[in-house]
Amino acid sequence: MINVRTVTTTGVGAVPVPHDAAVLGVAAVHRAPTLSEALAGAESARAALVAVVRARAAGATVATRGLHTWPQHDGDGRPAGFEARHALEVRCAGLEVAAAVLQGLADEVGDQLAVDDVALAATPGADDLAGAREAAYADAHARAEHLARLAGTSLGSVVSVVEGSSAGAAPVARQALAKADVGLEGGSEDVAATVTVTWEIG
Repeated sequence: MINVRTVTTTGVGAVPVPHDAAVLGVAAVHRAPTLSEALAGAESARAALVAVVRARAAGATVATRGLHTWPQHDGDGRPAGFEARHALEVRCAGLEVAAAVLQGLADEVGDQLAVDDVALAATPGADDLAGAREAAYADAHARAEHLARLAGTSLGSVVSVVEGSSAGAAPVARQALAKADVGLEGGSEDVAATVTVTWEIG
């Protein structure tokens, strides 16, 4: 039986992909003396919020994150009505569109709007994934060549290739809104790939 000597390395490759979408975490908030009034006010603000999104971002999706109510108290601990909060997630394609939506919400929903978070995201294409994969293979090959030289030998044929890939997490930016223009800085995130390759060595 002939023992075949091998070397196995794992390479990592990444390509930057510009952020081209945004996920807005917003809420319609209303305070009132009674629970029913608080809920009604929050519902009215939610309807206004959705109307702004529909008018300014064709194709955007809106989904409820949660609806919560709780009692309010004054500085002396006495009951002071109720607050209702309807949290929503708005997904927008295009950062300029997302910025326009945020500005519209600030202008038209006003003090009933709460902005919890703004998460930017990238949409990698096939070319981006291929580029990351090629970079990962080149990295694995360079590592294997170095190890082979250290062992006083050279690389032979490829025995096996195993791939695994993942996209980088989208950074989160928090926005404090006033009656002013809203802008989002795009930036980018890496789309990464990993490739594990085994070579024969002489």
